[in-house]
Amino acid sequence: MRRATLALIVLALVLGSSLLTYMIVSGYWIKLGIKVPEVPSIAVTAVEFPLNDTKKFNMTILNPSYSPCNVSVEAIFVITPDDEVHWVNTTIPWLPRSLEPGMAVNFTCYWNWANYTGQELRIVVLLREGSGATIRAVPPAVKLVLTPFLNASDPFWFLLNITNSPESPTSVRIYGIDVVLDNGTVLEDVPTEPALSWEEPSTLEPNSTLTLNCTWDWLQYRDRNFTVVAKAIEGYRGYLKAITPPPVLITITEVVFNETCPDYFNMTVFNDPSSPAPARINRVEVFVNETLFVIEDITPSISPYYLLQPNSSVVFTCYWNWTRFEGYNMTITVRTELGYVANATVNITAGVIKLGGDQAIKEGVPRSCLSLSAWRGNPISSIALRLCVPQARIQMSALRAPCRSRRSSRRGWLPRTPPP
Repeated sequence: MRRATLALIVLALVLGSSLLTYMIVSGYWIKLGIKVPEVPSIAVTAVEFPLNDTKKFNMTILNPSYSPCNVSVEAIFVITPDDEVHWVNTTIPWLPRSLEPGMAVNFTCYWNWANYTGQELRIVVLLREGSGATIRAVPPAVKLVLTPFLNASDPFWFLLNITNSPESPTSVRIYGIDVVLDNGTVLEDVPTEPALSWEEPSTLEPNSTLTLNCTWDWLQYRDRNFTVVAKAIEGYRGYLKAITPPPVLITITEVVFNETCPDYFNMTVFNDPSSPAPARINRVEVFVNETLFVIEDITPSISPYYLLQPNSSVVFTCYWNWTRFEGYNMTITVRTELGYVANATVNITAGVIKLGGDQAIKEGVPRSCLSLSAWRGNPISSIALRLCVPQARIQMSALRAPCRSRRSSRRGWLPRTPPP
């Protein structure tokens, strides 16, 4: 047999076996109902969220081998759990990008997922023509738990505990703390102890806590909402909404002018039960006849301050001769170290004046002459002051103080003048 004839026989056998194989496979496909798409179609084969950078994620897009033609990837979107659609406007490689059949490309997508750790995201890939792809993916569940402590007696700082959840898959490096006020103002990188910075962050392992002393003067920001933000170099964020303690509320509840003892008057000051801290009383002022007197001789002493606990009251004996201004209206102001003020206006007449809420009672004194209020700030800052002098010190309690005549001729006292 010639070689040519042998070659033809071998070729015929190969063709026959190939045809038989095609018929068998085609029949099997037909039996299974497998269909090849008539329009371009892609698949997302992998999504990866890097633990050390929340500003991006990686995904692999495949144009299957059975695709009838090339495809052009036009855009990538992320749908968050609140049904907001976010366009990924930066990718590497750039979009649009053409993929041939059987070709897979890894895309780096620059979109910050820090606020969606542990939450399901829907990633949508759109094509110029044909069918796109959608995949569901969950970023790493890194969670920072914040716990603040605000001391109402010292409103110039707050304590902050930052805990990296035990379930967190990685450590984080905390580099700064922000405070966001209720009007949107952002106080960036408030000073902390220990100090934090991008160059020298504090590493926080899973199931560990970092304690910071944060410097922020919130004295003028009482009883208002704010948000604390802990920032990590990897991009993770911890958020906490809180409210500052309310102001300390003190009131003057009673003033007593003893007719037989003109050298002093008694005053009762009450710290309201709602006050978040003791009141450190350190100043008492009297304003009468356009003259301001700072009373320094007081029992119990207010130097450097008198500590008045919430839901408590104290009776101060104020050594100041009130008979010089008998018949005049007088404003008494009690101040604290942190600027809280109790203020009462009474008519200087011998007797007991009770002040409480909207009630003011005193025998022989018209109710219209009495008022009570409490606020922060200077209630008489707009009034021209004529005199500011301290009174003579008397180192005795109110019960043992010697009583002088109401018409004493003590040097330095102003002569009594009738009320206008």
